[in-house]
Amino acid sequence: MNQRSKAILFELVDLRSIILVFAVFNFILVWTWDRQITFACVVCPWYHPWSYLNEPTILLVAAVFLRANRWWGNTTAFILACYLIGSFIYLLSRIEDPMAGLRGDWRIIRMDYPYIVGSWDSQYLFALIILCCSIFYFARTILRRNALHRTADIKSLAASGGGVFPN
Repeated sequence: MNQRSKAILFELVDLRSIILVFAVFNFILVWTWDRQITFACVVCPWYHPWSYLNEPTILLVAAVFLRANRWWGNTTAFILACYLIGSFIYLLSRIEDPMAGLRGDWRIIRMDYPYIVGSWDSQYLFALIILCCSIFYFARTILRRNALHRTADIKSLAASGGGVFPN
């Protein structure tokens, strides 16, 4: 296998690419379900009226920024994922008994819901995954940058003939 094929395969199997594909699938799935519904869904917060500030859209934007593989992309993905998780915590704080609501919702998902991808809870679980990945990749970028700076400092010190301590 040549180097170009390996590079393309590596990019396709990368975690950020998988997250992006999942976000696109999630967005398309919810968008097509919304187009098929002729009534207002009270339970599903992203249905009717369709808004591009709903959970699937924000997750898609966060996944695109995460895939950019830059420090600013990781930061933006982190902020968007924190926003979604914060809104989820806020919604749970508004419910009288949030654990009973979640247990009932998961029971319904397992029995009657054909896809876990489009469910309300899965949007926030996916936001948590994006949050963890953005933290991981941002920390890795910072650690690599610091290691490169240390290596450059050591090489310049060696090239100058100086030592750490003066003689």
